[in-house]
Amino acid sequence: MTQVEFHILESQPGEDAYLRLIGQCVKSLYKQGRKVYIHAHDQEQAHAVDEYLWALDLNEFIPHNLVGEGPAKAPPVQIGFTQPPEEQHDCLINLSRDVQPFFSYFLKCYEIVPNQEDHKESARERYKFYRGHGYPLQHKKH
Repeated sequence: MTQVEFHILESQPGEDAYLRLIGQCVKSLYKQGRKVYIHAHDQEQAHAVDEYLWALDLNEFIPHNLVGEGPAKAPPVQIGFTQPPEEQHDCLINLSRDVQPFFSYFLKCYEIVPNQEDHKESARERYKFYRGHGYPLQHKKH
């Protein structure tokens, strides 16, 4: 059964703080040797995450690409906003405000929540959904 972990940004507002939190989560999973699919809210957010990961220091580089771009052999981190890539990934990072219908294909689902009240409210609804369906839940405040 998919384990769901909420990461809630409370210490700082803004897009930069949100991207840093996403980056921290991705770095941690990459260092663990995990395969990750980052599901963005839309194309603009997918490109923003892609650009953020490209801008990391060389010693922090994380091999990644947008779904459908890049080499035939996919890197360990892929970013998209419609459907996950066909090959199996073990971790989903959901940046959307909705529960994704494919979240249960993954061993772990990370819900990254920015410091905005409307996003926190939709995260509460997702939390209720997962809890109501018996998924193991954790949450961390940043």
